Amino acid sequence: MSLEMTESRHPQDDDYPIKPSHGSSGTMIGRRVEDGADGGHPRSFFTRRRKVVLAGSVILTLAAVGGLICLLVKKPWSAQGGQSPFGHHGAHDDYSDGKGGQNGNSGTLPRFSPASAVSISNSVRCNAYTPALDQPFLYGQQPIRGVNLGGWLVLEPFITPSVFEPFLSQNVTDEYSLSKLLGLEKATALIQKHYDSWVTEATFKRIRDLGLNHVRIPVGFWALGNLAPDEPYVPDLSLDYLLQGLRWAAKYGLRVMVELHGAPGSQNGWNHSGRAGKIGWLDGTAEGEKNGERTIAYVKQLLQLLQGPGMEHVSPMFGILNEPAIFLLERERTDRWYKEAFAEMRNITGSGKGPWGVIHDGFLGLTQWEGFMPHSDRLALDVHQYLIFDHSLIRFSRKDQVNFPCDVWSRNMQQSTLKFGPTLVGEFSSATNDCATYLNGIGFGYRWDGTFQSEEDRLAGKPLEEAACEPAKNGHIEGYCSCQTQNRVGSYSQEYRKFLSDFTQTQMDAFEQGMGWFYWNFKTETSALWSYFDGVDQGWIPKDANSRPGGCKALGRPIQPFQED
Repeated sequence: MSLEMTESRHPQDDDYPIKPSHGSSGTMIGRRVEDGADGGHPRSFFTRRRKVVLAGSVILTLAAVGGLICLLVKKPWSAQGGQSPFGHHGAHDDYSDGKGGQNGNSGTLPRFSPASAVSISNSVRCNAYTPALDQPFLYGQQPIRGVNLGGWLVLEPFITPSVFEPFLSQNVTDEYSLSKLLGLEKATALIQKHYDSWVTEATFKRIRDLGLNHVRIPVGFWALGNLAPDEPYVPDLSLDYLLQGLRWAAKYGLRVMVELHGAPGSQNGWNHSGRAGKIGWLDGTAEGEKNGERTIAYVKQLLQLLQGPGMEHVSPMFGILNEPAIFLLERERTDRWYKEAFAEMRNITGSGKGPWGVIHDGFLGLTQWEGFMPHSDRLALDVHQYLIFDHSLIRFSRKDQVNFPCDVWSRNMQQSTLKFGPTLVGEFSSATNDCATYLNGIGFGYRWDGTFQSEEDRLAGKPLEEAACEPAKNGHIEGYCSCQTQNRVGSYSQEYRKFLSDFTQTQMDAFEQGMGWFYWNFKTETSALWSYFDGVDQGWIPKDANSRPGGCKALGRPIQPFQED
């Protein structure tokens, strides 16, 4: 995750420890990367079918071209006669393109091609606690209980180390450097293989079976094409997989929060934005302003894509931008950007229509957003809650870590809901140390064992912080301060597993004092404390999110209603 850190305020403040995590727009409908064609460059509808078109008469050719223009100007699903891809006669399943896929994923189709159409019913529901897809989800009355599909359409080294490790010696640290090193053709092959295997239809089925009702899907700006010469990402390809994910979500009655996770120039300088290092977004430079404008263009394009008939049922929330590092930027400038982006969003959807708009708190703290954009049309605030990126909170005793959500985070959610408006937690995990491989970025070490140092501190010649595991305080227990041991699930005692269960469930209780939560992440390759699926398999996450045996009340710390001091 992050390369640069800041300290949160005292834990009793109405704030929270920040997460320093990793860390012209207009993609044509029907464009996709074709194997062995144009060196991997996307090819247009006309090019792929030129023999058929040229074989016809002049009149038929003009009609075909005219039809294509209409298709590109209209919404993506207008090729289906205006029928919803998620309605009673819309596209949903059967994605084979003749190439096959991996792990049960049968490949991708051009966006909402008529060949993918199957009949589904909007009456499908993910569980008995959640309305059917043709009924509104009552945000604020019914809690969001969801997971993130992180590491899928935006690569992260800590989620899938195996994708990056063959190239670490060549200074690969993020999707930007990986794509630049490999070049378009090889990067496309590697990334498409990853897309096919990391998330499949079985992923959505299991999410449904665990009692969850929402999925948050991060996507980078490169999914929408129109890249600058110095942006070596694979363009367009991930958009096909996003749309495939929406089809699967619809099949299992799950609602999706699509979210722009990486912006041109990088909105935070962390690897999960696509490019680690310098922030080149709204940083006070002409290029930073240009990247802010480009980001709004991508936001508009993504919103237009989500305006198809029936899409409101499966994608009722939209994350405008993930984790902009507002604490490092000029607040007035980012406030203006948020207001403009939200206004453009409602210009597209119309008043009272389209998905909720979700903005991130930028690591300023929830109280800093009280009174911002009052009376907006379905605007929500997203905060990411972690103990482990704070040098003080990571040192809390296990008892204090379990109680902290009940006592502090629950109050913060209630206060923000009252003084800003609807507030949700877009990311949290079961982790109580920062030992996950590459969590803080490649080569930056870990607070837990005393090896972590930010780039800023390193350049300033500052000494390393004392190990957060506090070996002297904890009796120099063998293996306790070893991140290798902490990552080894087989070494977890029953007592520790009980603690993880309590900590996870008190967080869920606290975050449901607002709109609810999305766990980060649905799975990882090597870090079980960040994997919802592993947590269920190992016993510290309930098998049904709607039937939780633990939590604040069960531990004798029922959440108290918020009152002004």
